[in-house]
Amino acid sequence: MLTRLMRYMSIRILGNPDIRSPREDDVELYKPCDVIVDWPQDKEKPFVGLTRDINENPHWTKFRRFLKNNGFDFEIFEYHRSDWLEAAEKFDLIVWSPNSGPAELDEIKRKIYILEKKLGKKCFPDYETVLLCDDKVFLTYLLKIKGLPVADTFISNDFDEIESIKDRLPYPLVSKRFHGASSREVTLIRNPRELAAYSRRVFSFCGMKASNAYFRQKNYLYLQKFVDGDGLDIRVNVAGDVITGYFRKPKKNDFRASGSGVVIKEDLPLEAIEIALKTYDLIGKAMLGVDMMRDKEGKYWIIEISPFIGVITPIQMKVDEIPGSYFLLEDGTLQFTEETYWPQELAIKNFFERNYLFPEAEWKSNLVRSVVSEKKLKKGCSV
Repeated sequence: MLTRLMRYMSIRILGNPDIRSPREDDVELYKPCDVIVDWPQDKEKPFVGLTRDINENPHWTKFRRFLKNNGFDFEIFEYHRSDWLEAAEKFDLIVWSPNSGPAELDEIKRKIYILEKKLGKKCFPDYETVLLCDDKVFLTYLLKIKGLPVADTFISNDFDEIESIKDRLPYPLVSKRFHGASSREVTLIRNPRELAAYSRRVFSFCGMKASNAYFRQKNYLYLQKFVDGDGLDIRVNVAGDVITGYFRKPKKNDFRASGSGVVIKEDLPLEAIEIALKTYDLIGKAMLGVDMMRDKEGKYWIIEISPFIGVITPIQMKVDEIPGSYFLLEDGTLQFTEETYWPQELAIKNFFERNYLFPEAEWKSNLVRSVVSEKKLKKGCSV
């Protein structure tokens, strides 16, 4: 708390540059299992450039752990510098550790596009994955065209349209900015009068202030129907054949579960896992976190998804108070094992398998596809 206060004083009041060094953390603290990729001895490994992030719970330290444990040669890639293009030439693969925030993601998107689309350089995550990072509007469009059960969402860049239908919308509505995590950019709108006032600010010359001091919500509204159910937000994480997850509960007198800090780690409902697996298969990326809520009829609705998961601990799920993970077997059985992993390591393992070791048709997502399409999913005995 004191560190944050000092930083606020420095950059907000004294006007000093907002410069933060990459963070370190103890990746062995929670005794995670090693993630090992089965790499053929006669196949050359790529030389990896590893970027570093400044997130409170950094990604890059988990990637470094994976690269070391699997014997990949790597160097730190300082991509902020003016000579980043020249520095990137020596790498076969660049592993990006995205920083949170619109400005940081904009920089990464531009550079990954140049490297991947114009220079043919492999990047993890790839350009399509980065487009999905922290952009609720883009993600919702994608979920809709894939036919997934996304919560009823109204998105418009037309002020007159919003004015014309504000009396017919199903209140309360949850307004979200396209970026932001942990419910920092979420507002509950209870009636047409509140929506009209909100819309006027958003479509004003300067737009509406957001949690980022340099960024504002301008000329769009993202309104999601409030899912009236048990109040719990369920997160299901999928990376290859490994599934974990937990529940989040809102604080008293608050409707927001994400970011509340009230996390319940217990067994996951089969229906929610099935939706998450189907979403993972259709989105087609190495890792996916799927946030859902259940309505009064017991149906699960996708609230949002995240292709890049930041976590404090590798312990992402418990069954009967035992930390572990589900493994998806070929016959559709979810087998619980007392093993915990950093999701970043699982994701990069899947990336290597998909891009270096197996043809697309043999990648593990095909296992997911057959299990979901044939509705063979079931829970098995613990190991």
